[in-house]
This record gives sequence, C-alpha cells and structure tokens, in this order.
Amino acid sequence: MVRRGPRICFLDVESSGLEADVGLIVGVGFMDLEGRFKWLYADEPAREREVLKKALEHLSTHHVFVTWNGGRFDVPFLYSRAIKLRLSLEGIIKSIHFDLAEFIRGHLKLSRMDLYHVAKFLGIRKNISVEGIDVPSLYHEALRGNRRAASRIRNHCRDDLETTRRIFLRVLPMVRAMKPELAL
Repeated sequence: MVRRGPRICFLDVESSGLEADVGLIVGVGFMDLEGRFKWLYADEPAREREVLKKALEHLSTHHVFVTWNGGRFDVPFLYSRAIKLRLSLEGIIKSIHFDLAEFIRGHLKLSRMDLYHVAKFLGIRKNISVEGIDVPSLYHEALRGNRRAASRIRNHCRDDLETTRRIFLRVLPMVRAMKPELAL
C-alpha cells in the first residue's frame, strides 16, 4: 500500500537542562505514524554535535513533525544548540511544526494540559516512572557507566512519543478539519 500525503514524524528532545545555554542534547527521538521508533543518543557530551546533525538530517526528510510542547521547548532548544554548534537549521526550518499540546490547549477544555493528564483523559496509558525532570540526573548516571540509566532515558522518550502519537491519532479527524493546510 502506498501512503499518500505528507511524510509525518513525531519528535522529542531529551536534554541535560531546560535552557540551551546550560544544558545539552542528550538524545533525540523520532517516531513515525506506524509507531516505529528511532533514537539518537549522545553517550558522551562530545557527541552532541553529531547527534544533532543526524537529527536535523532525519527531520529534513519529513514534511511535518509533531511535538508535545515543542513550540515552548524542543524547537527553541534545537535552534539554540544548532546555532551554538554551527549547524544548519535548514532541516528544521523547511519542515512544518505542529505542536499538539498547543492544539489541544486551544480546542479541548481540560483542567490540566500535561501529556499524562491528556492521555489519561483519552484513556491512553502513559508510563510516568521516568519524567523529563529525571533525565539530567539519569544522564549523569549514564555518563558514569550506568547502562540502565541510559536505557531509562531512551524508554522515557519512546513512551512520550508513543503517547503523543496515540493522542494525535485520536484527534486526527479534528486536526484535519481545523488545519487543512497540513494536508493530513
């Protein structure tokens, strides 16, 4: 079966801090509409540039990328680190960014808009054994050789992406109707 329409991926950035001048990219996760996961991981800080370059190249092969709160975190963080590391922003600029959290905020009336709460509201299971706030300390452990810590970061990213993907698929009819310019 040939898929028609834009090539879409889901994107999630894991970092060692919330601000790009004091944190760095730990890993970048991608997931396609079918749920296939791609993980790019900086197993040492010196590999951040290589990971970011590969992430931007991968992103450039997609027409649309979907994030959860990406307008507030992932995209500005990627811009900042790419500029710092003297990498081309073309891969991220030429793709259309769709922030699913912003869309949900604008169209659903819920008491909380975090990924876990929205997923719970929609009956989608979300693992919260690791949260984004845990990533910096887990990365520190991973740098000291703790493979389980590195695996927990990867699994957290994968779970965030899978949850975002499942929410997106639930609201896709609404997105198509309200965002026809995305040609989904």
